[in-house]
Amino acid sequence: MSGAPIIEVEGLTKTFKGGWSRQSVCAVHDVSLRVERGSVVAFIGPNGAGKMTTIYALLGLLRPDRGTIRLFGRPAGSLEARRRTGFQSEIFFTYGFKTATQALRFYGELSGIPKAALELAVPRQLARLGLTDAASRRVRDFSKGMVQRLGLAQALLHEPELLILDEPTTGLDPQGRKLVADLIMEEKARGTTVLLSSHILSDVERTCDQVVILRKGGVALSRDMARLRAEAGTWEIEVLSWTATARAAAGPAEVRDVGDGVSLVRCSVAEKQALLLGLLTAGAMIGRVREASSLEDLYLEFTGGSSDG
Repeated sequence: MSGAPIIEVEGLTKTFKGGWSRQSVCAVHDVSLRVERGSVVAFIGPNGAGKMTTIYALLGLLRPDRGTIRLFGRPAGSLEARRRTGFQSEIFFTYGFKTATQALRFYGELSGIPKAALELAVPRQLARLGLTDAASRRVRDFSKGMVQRLGLAQALLHEPELLILDEPTTGLDPQGRKLVADLIMEEKARGTTVLLSSHILSDVERTCDQVVILRKGGVALSRDMARLRAEAGTWEIEVLSWTATARAAAGPAEVRDVGDGVSLVRCSVAEKQALLLGLLTAGAMIGRVREASSLEDLYLEFTGGSSDG
């Protein structure tokens, strides 16, 4: 991926001031984020971590106290940035008396899509989201999952270059979740940049190129998914104390010192038994032996053990 990033956030800080006896709350502090063109980036963390504050700031709905936000090189909230961005909120509200077709036409007209293009775009997006048979039904009669899919259809209607999705699979069954994952991959192939906020880590692992974990308003971790996938099947042997011969027994295995004389030795599953035996024979004191971190492990580690998304 080359060229200027689609999203550039530097030092974003936002505090919500309390009134009377309520204390002020710093929702995000010194958040920096860079999203390259054509990438799919997961934005995850427990409730209250600052995800939605950051997303609303990206959309220009919140003004930061400090820091800069640029989309497509333009200030967040600018007309140019809005025209090129699609957004789906976790809970999609629309007019229940409208049919699915009428609802999408309404949003398309608000977006300034020419009438001829809109007549093609509406049935196309309804078909992509499995809503063709419900095109003439009123939204008030939709299930929660159908409303969610309609929300994604409106976000895709104008073929945005940047797609910001907040919990897009809320209320969807496994088939619906697969549909959304497939759509994300289709959009990536089209060159769309996707920022995905989700607490379903299996969906993140399936679709994303990078994961950003927020905790207490700050970025706790940013890691490439390719690196995480490469580590699958890798094991870690915790060495609590070494002998001279044990260091030699580790051979070419990756050794990382983590402090207080403790090290982590990484190896493949095929090498694990022989390496462990060699270290024990050489007098090393062994602690934990475990598979290297999965995304779930990293999430729990960097959010302080919270599994609430």
